[in-house]
Amino acid sequence: MHQLTPPAAPSRPRAARRPRRLLAAALALAATSGALSTLAAPTAVAAPACADVEVLFARGTGEAPGLGVLGTPFVRSVTSALSDRTVTSYAVNYAAESSQRSAGPGATDLTNHLTATAAACPGTRFVLGGYSQGATVVDLALGIRTGTTTGTAIPAALEPRVAAIVVFGNPLGISGRTIATASPTYAARARDFCATGDPVCGGGSSFAAHLAYRTNGDVTAGADFAAGLARATTVPVPTPTVPGTPTPSPTAPGTPTPVPTTSPTPAPSPTAPGAACVRASTRAHVEAGRAERRHGIAYATGSGDRIGWVSSFVRVSVQQTADGWERVLSC
Repeated sequence: MHQLTPPAAPSRPRAARRPRRLLAAALALAATSGALSTLAAPTAVAAPACADVEVLFARGTGEAPGLGVLGTPFVRSVTSALSDRTVTSYAVNYAAESSQRSAGPGATDLTNHLTATAAACPGTRFVLGGYSQGATVVDLALGIRTGTTTGTAIPAALEPRVAAIVVFGNPLGISGRTIATASPTYAARARDFCATGDPVCGGGSSFAAHLAYRTNGDVTAGADFAAGLARATTVPVPTPTVPGTPTPSPTAPGTPTPVPTTSPTPAPSPTAPGAACVRASTRAHVEAGRAERRHGIAYATGSGDRIGWVSSFVRVSVQQTADGWERVLSC
Protein backbone atom coordinates (compact mmCIF):
# COMPACT_ATOMS: atom_id res chain seq x y z
CA MET A 1 0.00 0.00 0.00
CA HIS A 2 1.50 3.22 -0.98
CA GLN A 3 1.66 6.16 1.50
CA LEU A 4 0.57 9.36 -0.02
CA THR A 5 2.98 12.21 0.50
CA PRO A 6 1.34 15.61 0.70
CA PRO A 7 2.42 17.87 -2.05
CA ALA A 8 5.22 20.31 -1.06
CA ALA A 9 4.41 23.97 -0.87
CA PRO A 10 5.46 25.71 -4.00
CA SER A 11 8.80 27.51 -3.45
CA ARG A 12 9.03 31.14 -4.25
CA PRO A 13 11.11 31.96 -7.19
CA ARG A 14 14.51 33.41 -6.34
CA ALA A 15 13.68 36.42 -8.39
CA ALA A 16 10.86 37.17 -5.96
CA ARG A 17 13.06 36.86 -2.85
CA ARG A 18 15.87 39.07 -4.19
CA PRO A 19 13.99 42.43 -4.07
CA ARG A 20 13.12 41.83 -0.42
CA ARG A 21 16.72 41.09 0.44
CA LEU A 22 17.89 44.19 -1.36
CA LEU A 23 15.25 46.25 0.41
CA ALA A 24 16.31 44.90 3.83
CA ALA A 25 19.97 45.65 3.05
CA ALA A 26 19.10 49.16 1.92
CA LEU A 27 17.11 49.83 5.08
CA ALA A 28 19.96 48.53 7.25
CA LEU A 29 22.45 50.73 5.41
CA ALA A 30 20.16 53.74 5.76
CA ALA A 31 19.78 53.12 9.48
CA THR A 32 23.55 52.75 9.88
CA SER A 33 24.21 55.89 7.87
CA GLY A 34 21.73 57.79 9.97
CA ALA A 35 23.41 56.64 13.17
CA LEU A 36 26.83 57.56 11.84
CA SER A 37 25.55 60.94 10.73
CA THR A 38 24.22 61.50 14.23
CA LEU A 39 27.54 60.49 15.79
CA ALA A 40 29.59 62.53 13.37
CA ALA A 41 27.49 65.67 13.66
CA PRO A 42 29.73 68.48 14.96
CA THR A 43 28.96 69.70 18.44
CA ALA A 44 29.63 73.22 19.62
CA VAL A 45 32.74 73.39 21.82
CA ALA A 46 32.86 76.22 24.29
CA ALA A 47 35.94 78.42 24.09
CA PRO A 48 38.27 77.93 27.06
CA ALA A 49 37.85 80.49 29.80
CA CYS A 50 40.60 83.00 30.40
CA ALA A 51 43.27 81.70 32.76
CA ASP A 52 44.42 83.42 35.94
CA VAL A 53 48.04 83.02 34.80
CA GLU A 54 49.63 82.29 31.44
CA VAL A 55 53.26 81.22 31.12
CA LEU A 56 55.02 82.31 27.93
CA PHE A 57 58.28 80.39 27.41
CA ALA A 58 60.93 80.59 24.67
CA ARG A 59 63.01 77.45 24.12
CA GLY A 60 66.76 77.33 23.56
CA THR A 61 68.80 77.24 20.36
CA GLY A 62 68.28 74.16 18.22
CA GLU A 63 65.39 72.75 20.23
CA ALA A 64 62.30 71.41 18.48
CA PRO A 65 59.26 73.72 18.47
CA GLY A 66 57.40 73.71 21.76
CA LEU A 67 58.20 74.65 25.34
CA GLY A 68 61.56 72.86 25.24
CA VAL A 69 63.61 70.89 27.74
CA LEU A 70 63.31 73.54 30.45
CA GLY A 71 60.00 75.14 29.53
CA THR A 72 58.04 71.91 29.96
CA PRO A 73 59.11 71.21 33.58
CA PHE A 74 58.99 74.93 34.37
CA VAL A 75 55.33 75.20 33.32
CA ARG A 76 54.54 71.99 35.17
CA SER A 77 56.11 73.33 38.37
CA VAL A 78 54.36 76.70 38.11
CA THR A 79 51.03 74.93 37.56
CA SER A 80 51.64 72.72 40.59
CA ALA A 81 52.58 75.70 42.77
CA LEU A 82 49.41 77.51 41.68
CA SER A 83 47.07 74.55 42.11
CA ASP A 84 44.24 76.84 43.20
CA ARG A 85 44.54 78.95 40.04
CA THR A 86 44.05 78.24 36.36
CA VAL A 87 47.34 78.21 34.47
CA THR A 88 47.89 77.96 30.71
CA SER A 89 51.07 78.14 28.66
CA TYR A 90 52.28 79.39 25.30
CA ALA A 91 55.42 78.24 23.49
CA VAL A 92 56.96 81.22 21.72
CA ASN A 93 56.92 80.56 17.98
CA TYR A 94 60.36 81.31 16.60
CA ALA A 95 63.13 79.54 14.69
CA ALA A 96 65.71 79.24 17.54
CA GLU A 97 68.50 79.27 14.93
CA SER A 98 72.16 79.09 15.86
CA SER A 99 72.81 82.56 14.40
CA GLN A 100 70.89 84.01 17.39
CA ARG A 101 69.20 86.51 15.08
CA SER A 102 65.94 84.62 15.34
CA ALA A 103 65.58 86.02 18.86
CA GLY A 104 64.22 89.27 17.42
CA PRO A 105 61.27 87.67 15.61
CA GLY A 106 60.77 85.57 18.73
CA ALA A 107 60.39 88.68 20.86
CA THR A 108 57.87 90.04 18.38
CA ASP A 109 55.86 86.81 18.54
CA LEU A 110 55.90 86.86 22.34
CA THR A 111 54.75 90.47 22.43
CA ASN A 112 52.02 89.94 19.85
CA HIS A 113 50.63 86.94 21.71
CA LEU A 114 50.74 88.67 25.08
CA THR A 115 49.06 91.77 23.66
CA ALA A 116 46.24 89.76 22.06
CA THR A 117 45.66 87.65 25.17
CA ALA A 118 45.72 90.69 27.45
CA ALA A 119 43.02 92.33 25.33
CA ALA A 120 40.83 89.23 25.35
CA CYS A 121 41.43 88.36 29.03
CA PRO A 122 41.62 91.50 31.22
CA GLY A 123 42.28 89.50 34.39
CA THR A 124 45.11 87.29 33.14
CA ARG A 125 48.65 87.85 34.44
CA PHE A 126 51.74 86.67 32.61
CA VAL A 127 54.92 84.84 33.55
CA LEU A 128 57.73 85.14 31.01
CA GLY A 129 60.49 82.55 30.75
CA GLY A 130 63.31 81.60 28.42
CA TYR A 131 66.38 79.43 28.12
CA SER A 132 69.61 80.33 26.34
CA GLN A 133 68.60 82.16 23.13
CA GLY A 134 65.08 82.05 24.51
CA ALA A 135 66.31 84.26 27.34
CA THR A 136 67.43 86.77 24.71
CA VAL A 137 63.89 86.63 23.29
CA VAL A 138 62.63 87.70 26.71
CA ASP A 139 65.32 90.41 27.02
CA LEU A 140 64.22 91.99 23.75
CA ALA A 141 60.54 91.72 24.64
CA LEU A 142 61.32 93.70 27.80
CA GLY A 143 63.02 96.41 25.74
CA ILE A 144 66.61 95.45 26.67
CA ARG A 145 69.10 95.97 23.87
CA THR A 146 71.40 93.01 23.28
CA GLY A 147 73.21 94.16 20.15
CA THR A 148 72.50 91.01 18.13
CA THR A 149 68.99 91.63 16.81
CA THR A 150 65.87 93.63 17.51
CA GLY A 151 62.24 92.80 18.15
CA THR A 152 58.97 94.34 19.28
CA ALA A 153 58.88 95.17 22.99
CA ILE A 154 55.87 94.77 25.27
CA PRO A 155 53.85 98.02 25.34
CA ALA A 156 54.33 100.10 28.48
CA ALA A 157 50.60 99.94 29.17
CA LEU A 158 50.83 96.16 29.60
CA GLU A 159 53.89 96.21 31.86
CA PRO A 160 51.77 95.83 35.06
CA ARG A 161 50.31 92.61 33.64
CA VAL A 162 53.72 90.89 33.74
CA ALA A 163 53.87 89.13 37.11
CA ALA A 164 57.31 87.54 36.87
CA ILE A 165 60.27 86.88 34.56
CA VAL A 166 62.55 83.84 34.92
CA VAL A 167 65.39 83.04 32.52
CA PHE A 168 68.12 80.41 32.45
CA GLY A 169 71.55 80.74 30.84
CA ASN A 170 70.90 84.28 29.61
CA PRO A 171 73.60 85.46 27.14
CA LEU A 172 73.07 88.95 28.57
CA GLY A 173 75.26 87.83 31.46
CA ILE A 174 78.36 87.78 29.25
CA SER A 175 78.26 91.58 29.27
CA GLY A 176 77.98 91.58 33.06
CA ARG A 177 74.26 92.37 33.02
CA THR A 178 71.08 90.69 34.18
CA ILE A 179 67.48 91.63 33.50
CA ALA A 180 67.36 93.17 36.97
CA THR A 181 70.31 95.47 36.28
CA ALA A 182 69.40 96.24 32.66
CA SER A 183 65.72 97.02 33.26
CA PRO A 184 64.78 98.97 36.38
CA THR A 185 61.13 98.64 35.32
CA TYR A 186 61.13 94.85 35.67
CA ALA A 187 64.00 94.46 38.17
CA ALA A 188 61.89 93.41 41.17
CA ARG A 189 60.05 90.79 39.10
CA ALA A 190 63.04 89.20 37.32
CA ARG A 191 65.31 86.31 38.18
CA ASP A 192 68.33 85.22 36.12
CA PHE A 193 69.78 81.76 36.72
CA CYS A 194 73.38 81.28 35.55
CA ALA A 195 75.10 78.04 36.58
CA THR A 196 78.72 78.16 37.66
CA GLY A 197 80.92 77.52 34.64
CA ASP A 198 78.19 78.22 32.06
CA PRO A 199 79.98 79.81 29.06
CA VAL A 200 76.77 81.26 27.64
CA CYS A 201 75.89 83.48 30.58
CA GLY A 202 78.97 83.54 32.80
CA GLY A 203 82.00 83.20 30.56
CA GLY A 204 82.86 79.76 31.93
CA SER A 205 84.24 76.81 30.02
CA SER A 206 81.85 73.99 30.91
CA PHE A 207 79.08 73.57 28.40
CA ALA A 208 77.73 70.82 30.64
CA ALA A 209 76.86 73.58 33.10
CA HIS A 210 74.66 75.18 30.43
CA LEU A 211 72.72 71.92 30.21
CA ALA A 212 72.37 71.36 33.96
CA TYR A 213 69.42 73.65 34.80
CA ARG A 214 66.84 70.89 34.55
CA THR A 215 68.56 68.79 37.21
CA ASN A 216 70.33 71.32 39.46
CA GLY A 217 67.14 72.63 41.10
CA ASP A 218 67.03 75.99 39.30
CA VAL A 219 63.85 75.17 37.35
CA THR A 220 61.97 74.44 40.56
CA ALA A 221 63.41 77.52 42.29
CA GLY A 222 62.47 79.70 39.33
CA ALA A 223 58.94 78.30 39.23
CA ASP A 224 58.47 78.95 42.96
CA PHE A 225 59.70 82.52 42.48
CA ALA A 226 57.27 83.11 39.60
CA ALA A 227 54.33 81.48 41.37
CA GLY A 228 54.89 83.58 44.47
CA LEU A 229 54.74 86.81 42.49
CA ALA A 230 51.77 85.66 40.43
CA ARG A 231 49.89 84.85 43.61
CA ALA A 232 50.85 88.05 45.40
CA THR A 233 48.88 90.46 43.24
CA THR A 234 46.00 90.44 40.83
CA VAL A 235 45.21 92.61 37.87
CA PRO A 236 42.78 95.41 38.73
CA VAL A 237 39.89 95.19 36.27
CA PRO A 238 38.32 98.60 35.66
CA THR A 239 34.67 98.82 36.70
CA PRO A 240 32.47 100.15 33.89
CA THR A 241 30.60 103.35 34.62
CA VAL A 242 26.92 102.70 35.34
CA PRO A 243 24.50 104.85 33.33
CA GLY A 244 23.12 107.61 35.53
CA THR A 245 26.27 107.95 37.62
CA PRO A 246 26.32 111.54 38.89
CA THR A 247 28.76 113.84 37.19
CA PRO A 248 31.49 115.24 39.45
CA SER A 249 30.74 118.67 40.80
CA PRO A 250 32.20 121.47 38.73
CA THR A 251 35.22 123.29 40.04
CA ALA A 252 34.33 126.29 42.17
CA PRO A 253 34.84 129.68 40.49
CA GLY A 254 38.30 131.02 41.00
CA THR A 255 39.85 127.58 41.56
CA PRO A 256 42.83 127.22 39.26
CA THR A 257 42.47 124.41 36.74
CA PRO A 258 45.24 121.87 37.18
CA VAL A 259 47.57 121.64 34.22
CA PRO A 260 47.85 118.08 32.92
CA THR A 261 51.31 116.65 32.97
CA THR A 262 52.73 113.95 30.76
CA SER A 263 55.62 111.66 31.41
CA PRO A 264 58.51 112.38 29.09
CA THR A 265 59.11 109.77 26.42
CA PRO A 266 62.46 108.05 26.98
CA ALA A 267 64.91 109.26 24.40
CA PRO A 268 67.18 106.85 22.56
CA SER A 269 70.86 106.81 23.38
CA PRO A 270 72.25 110.17 22.31
CA THR A 271 74.50 110.14 19.33
CA ALA A 272 77.65 112.15 19.64
CA PRO A 273 78.03 115.09 17.25
CA GLY A 274 79.63 113.89 14.07
CA ALA A 275 79.26 110.31 15.30
CA ALA A 276 81.21 107.78 13.33
CA CYS A 277 80.11 104.36 12.20
CA VAL A 278 82.89 101.85 11.76
CA ARG A 279 82.77 98.39 10.25
CA ALA A 280 85.82 96.34 11.08
CA SER A 281 86.91 93.07 12.61
CA THR A 282 86.20 92.52 16.29
CA ARG A 283 89.94 92.44 16.92
CA ALA A 284 90.35 95.84 15.25
CA HIS A 285 87.53 97.26 17.38
CA VAL A 286 89.26 96.02 20.54
CA GLU A 287 92.65 97.41 19.48
CA ALA A 288 91.07 100.80 18.64
CA GLY A 289 89.26 101.01 21.99
CA ARG A 290 85.80 100.72 20.44
CA ALA A 291 85.33 97.40 22.23
CA GLU A 292 86.60 95.58 25.29
CA ARG A 293 87.80 92.01 25.44
CA ARG A 294 86.47 89.71 28.16
CA HIS A 295 87.00 85.94 28.11
CA GLY A 296 87.80 86.05 24.41
CA ILE A 297 84.60 87.93 23.52
CA ALA A 298 84.42 91.54 22.39
CA TYR A 299 81.88 93.98 23.88
CA ALA A 300 81.21 97.48 22.57
CA THR A 301 82.70 100.10 24.88
CA GLY A 302 80.03 102.01 26.77
CA SER A 303 76.91 100.06 25.74
CA GLY A 304 78.32 96.64 26.58
CA ASP A 305 76.79 95.18 23.41
CA ARG A 306 78.27 91.80 22.57
CA ILE A 307 79.83 92.00 19.12
CA GLY A 308 81.34 88.52 18.89
CA TRP A 309 84.45 86.49 19.48
CA VAL A 310 87.69 88.46 19.15
CA SER A 311 88.88 87.59 15.67
CA SER A 312 90.42 89.14 12.60
CA PHE A 313 87.76 87.47 10.46
CA VAL A 314 84.55 88.46 12.28
CA ARG A 315 83.49 91.88 10.97
CA VAL A 316 80.75 93.94 12.64
CA SER A 317 79.56 97.55 12.62
CA VAL A 318 79.57 99.86 15.64
CA GLN A 319 78.11 103.36 15.93
CA GLN A 320 79.58 106.04 18.16
CA THR A 321 77.31 107.48 20.86
CA ALA A 322 77.74 110.08 23.56
CA ASP A 323 78.57 107.26 26.00
CA GLY A 324 80.84 105.20 23.78
CA TRP A 325 79.93 102.71 21.08
CA GLU A 326 76.97 100.46 20.28
CA ARG A 327 76.51 97.65 17.82
CA VAL A 328 74.41 98.35 14.71
CA LEU A 329 73.40 96.13 11.84
CA SER A 330 75.30 98.11 9.24
CA CYS A 331 76.94 101.48 8.62
